Amino acid sequence: MRHRILIQIIVLVSFALGMNAQNRFPNRYSTTGLDMELLSYGGSFGGFYSIHPTEAFSFDFESDWTLVESNDTFTYLNVYNQPVSINNRNLSFVKGLAGVTWFPFLETMHPSFQFGVFAGIGPLISLNTADDQKFLERWQAVDVDVTTLGRAGVHIRVLTGQGSAYNFKLGYDYSHFDKIIDERQTYQGIFFQAAWEFVHR
Repeated sequence: MRHRILIQIIVLVSFALGMNAQNRFPNRYSTTGLDMELLSYGGSFGGFYSIHPTEAFSFDFESDWTLVESNDTFTYLNVYNQPVSINNRNLSFVKGLAGVTWFPFLETMHPSFQFGVFAGIGPLISLNTADDQKFLERWQAVDVDVTTLGRAGVHIRVLTGQGSAYNFKLGYDYSHFDKIIDERQTYQGIFFQAAWEFVHR
């Protein structure tokens, strides 16, 4: 319960700061984008929205769907040359993050290349379905759990000069559930994110 209250406070404060930044900074702008991630426990895809009160700072809001993979899952071909998977883990995560990004070296680097740091926190929802059923059947009964996800790392932004940019993030994320979900209670590790960003001024 305390985790959920903390998450709600952080999201509300971040949203309030972002709205306040829109009123205080006349040169503010916003960006939206699509992203894909490689994580130590799977892969993600989703989107984000950022408010930039200045060129060097932004408030970020991100949502992604993660397909969790297990290290003991493997596939082999049966006698009919058909792929068969063993030890499947039909587990998905839905995350919503609020965070900040800071580019401290804008004055000393090339205008089209920005290097900075980021941090974010928010709710992580686990959707655990049956492991040995067909796709539609497994969603008839879903075990749902909620925890907090935190992440931080470095951020590289490459401007294209055509109202868009390429973003690359390398960092570490951490989440810990109240119970074991598919043989693990803690999901953490290094992740890499690539994104395509659209600038709205």
